[in-house]
Amino acid sequence: MRAAWKALNIMWTLHGDQASGKKSARTEQLYLDRSDIDNQSISFDIYEPHIKARGCIAIFHGMSPFGKEDPRIVCFCQALCQVGFRVVAPDIQSIRSLKIEARQISLVADVLDALTRDKRVTTSGRLSVLAPSFSGGMCLAAAADERVRDRIISVCAIGAFTEVDSVMNYLLTNTDADPYGRYIVLKKIIPMVMEAKVNENCLALQQALDAAIQDNINETSQLDLAGKAAPGSSIVLGQCIDQMTQDEAKLVHRVLSDAEYRQYLFSKAKQTLSDELKAMDVVSQIDELSAKVLLLHGQADNVIPSGQSELLYHKLKSMKKDVDLVITPFISHGDTKFSLRQIPDVWRIIRGFSFFFEDHMACRA
Repeated sequence: MRAAWKALNIMWTLHGDQASGKKSARTEQLYLDRSDIDNQSISFDIYEPHIKARGCIAIFHGMSPFGKEDPRIVCFCQALCQVGFRVVAPDIQSIRSLKIEARQISLVADVLDALTRDKRVTTSGRLSVLAPSFSGGMCLAAAADERVRDRIISVCAIGAFTEVDSVMNYLLTNTDADPYGRYIVLKKIIPMVMEAKVNENCLALQQALDAAIQDNINETSQLDLAGKAAPGSSIVLGQCIDQMTQDEAKLVHRVLSDAEYRQYLFSKAKQTLSDELKAMDVVSQIDELSAKVLLLHGQADNVIPSGQSELLYHKLKSMKKDVDLVITPFISHGDTKFSLRQIPDVWRIIRGFSFFFEDHMACRA
């Protein structure tokens, strides 16, 4: 019952007048023994509740250049903090830089290992994890890592992937797919498929994709938690194209408008990507997962289709994992207001978060 009450309060905070993007956290440094991180450290924010902390939750940001400063992440951190959780929000530079890399799974596991050993974070040495979109899949795989699997209580993956191959293909070829996600995938594959003789065109295309991403961010006053953005005008992209040669501009137009050409580029890139795609296969890495799992997905999600969470749910059930699935139209487009039509789905979300929280009720941070 207490878990359900906390879930209800969080929903009220996130979707009521109390929701705020004003951050109330202190920033600390977390030191990792990794050569691929500057100074072997990352920054993370700690949100302290006004009462004695009822457990700790780590929230990993999605693929947004704002990282842990993303207003959506800040609001979620503060909502969880208000109901008594200590919340920590690490800043992962490669994710913040909109990169999709298999090594991020190992990095997230390193971060979880360091967080659970840090007395500033949790004296019990255990915590839960919440993450959206691509980060959700990464965190789920990381939670099964042998170094941390006994210290992760639960994982909430919001709009997560299961098969990154099919998600990339969807974003590149489906005309209804969100352009923000498409640009990120294109940034990943373009350097792999552009031959040496067109290096200058490749650079111009990368600049155009960065400009398109910036337009997408500028057009959106409030992105939803999964990192989706609405299409609109292309001011920065237009200025970028104005400075290109005719051949460069023609290539940019083709990549952005021709789904069949993007599919060709992806099929060509898969020769180079094959090992990395295997390394990002979530299901192959969660045999030893002991944490309970909440999969929350928007029914009309056009970044990562909801079928990905359905597939993952059935895989987890077949592996005898403790898992709950909530697919709802309530979060499909980042809705922020209640209506009578939505009440049944609101309660399904509350039930899901209750499942995510309930094991915290028996412990302290």
